[in-house]
Amino acid sequence: MCGYSIVEIPSGDDGRLDLDALRAVVGNDTAAMMITNPSTLGVFEPDIAEAAKIVHDAGGQMYYDGANFNAIIGRTNPGLMGFDAVHYNLHKTFSQPHGGGGPGSGPIGVKSHLAQFLPSPIVSRRPSEEGELGAADGWWYTWESPQNSIGKVQQWHGNAGAVVRSWAFYRRYGRDLTTMSEHAVLNANYLRHKIMNPKPEILEKIHAMPVDGCPAEVVKHEFTLSMTPLVDAIGIDGKDVAKRLLDYGYMSPTLYFPMIVPECLMIEPTETESKEELDRFAENFHKVLTEDPEILATAPHNTDVKRVDEVWAARNLILRHTD
Repeated sequence: MCGYSIVEIPSGDDGRLDLDALRAVVGNDTAAMMITNPSTLGVFEPDIAEAAKIVHDAGGQMYYDGANFNAIIGRTNPGLMGFDAVHYNLHKTFSQPHGGGGPGSGPIGVKSHLAQFLPSPIVSRRPSEEGELGAADGWWYTWESPQNSIGKVQQWHGNAGAVVRSWAFYRRYGRDLTTMSEHAVLNANYLRHKIMNPKPEILEKIHAMPVDGCPAEVVKHEFTLSMTPLVDAIGIDGKDVAKRLLDYGYMSPTLYFPMIVPECLMIEPTETESKEELDRFAENFHKVLTEDPEILATAPHNTDVKRVDEVWAARNLILRHTD
């Protein structure tokens, strides 16, 4: 777009941003860097402020992908990390469901030096005057177009239902959201430990244990598993495991993402699951790893729709319900 190209910055052996690789590609033609923190591996970038300085010194801007915002609420924020613009996920952060197609919503926030470039219209307010009709709570609200706005873009108002529910959730819990973030991190680390440390009598029955996809001892809100040992042992891959988990009543973990982890399953319990439910998931996950390969290769078995041809489905979308 606008003649720019995307340059991918590789991760280091520890799964974190390689600052030397960043320095090597940044120059006076750098427009911006986009990164999420913590990363999809669940790893927090301790050098994010230094990365921001590298980009800013070259005249670029920092853009925060807020996909993992639920891991940092009340502990830090994108502004402190050095970001100039941010979109943060209302889904999975402020009570909205995550997965299953949504509803998702990603509001955009910017620092003051970028406010004049925001798409329009945006809401502005001023103190209302005595007797002024249409005022609410002492304020008069109106639409405004920033000075150098490119104008209105498609779906500028976002998913209104998700926005209102998230606003109500935020207003209700306020500073208590720090506890929500702590529980999301605790649940991810607890479930990771349970899966990677089965009881000896269970371990004896498992075809092959997955490889922990994250080199860090402690993750934030999510973790990754590589199912390559299962592929090597019995020819069953990550998709087969994900499909079989449907039979146990679980929504499938994110599959094959991030792509730097081969045969990846990315698992994010969030803050909402109890210890009992996490224990149950780990138990069923281990049970899947002990099952007959033919059962896994043909899963799911208990769902209304069995295994579909994903390529055909992607190319022949059926977007209307039919009896």
